[in-house]
Amino acid sequence: MELTVWLGLLASALFISISPGPGAIFSISQGTQNGFKRALIAVVGLQLGLMSQIVFLLFGLGILIDQFPSVFIVIKIIGMAYLIILGLMQWLKKIEQIATTENQLKGTFSPLKALLQGFFVNLTNIKGTVFFLALIPLFIDLTALKLSTCLIFISTLIIIDLLVMTGYVTLAELSKTLLSDPKKILWQNRLTGATLILVGLVMGTS
Repeated sequence: MELTVWLGLLASALFISISPGPGAIFSISQGTQNGFKRALIAVVGLQLGLMSQIVFLLFGLGILIDQFPSVFIVIKIIGMAYLIILGLMQWLKKIEQIATTENQLKGTFSPLKALLQGFFVNLTNIKGTVFFLALIPLFIDLTALKLSTCLIFISTLIIIDLLVMTGYVTLAELSKTLLSDPKKILWQNRLTGATLILVGLVMGTS
């Protein structure tokens, strides 16, 4: 991949990662609730989901969607449903369910759950699917796939998204002291939940 082409890819990767979406909302939510170190597990899950989606698109899903448009609709519905369910879970959390100290968090945090949640958030992210379907042909010749080009493409997107999501988690951790009151955390959860539901509905109906 030529340098000028890669710089274009880099700019595109920054745009998709920085723009508000399910991954950013999820990262912020994890940062405020679980702290920086634990939230990084969720961020790793996001990257695994992102990598899986890109690989699927590179090696067949794009062609499959062209041949069978209903596949795109199914992905869209799954992504919408998953975000709405996550949003409802956040909204319905009660004050007594919210851990406010590190000791409490140790008993309730599940690394595997955080990893899988992050994975499915990005795997079913229809915003990312639409973006990558448009982006891939601009940087990769699908009629003559080269492993080196695919690796550069995937690693660039993953590294940029990892850095951006880590930034979101860091900001969320820094703001955590402002949300130490359980009632404030309750409203933060409701705001996050409502945002996830809204994003899911917008993505599902667009």
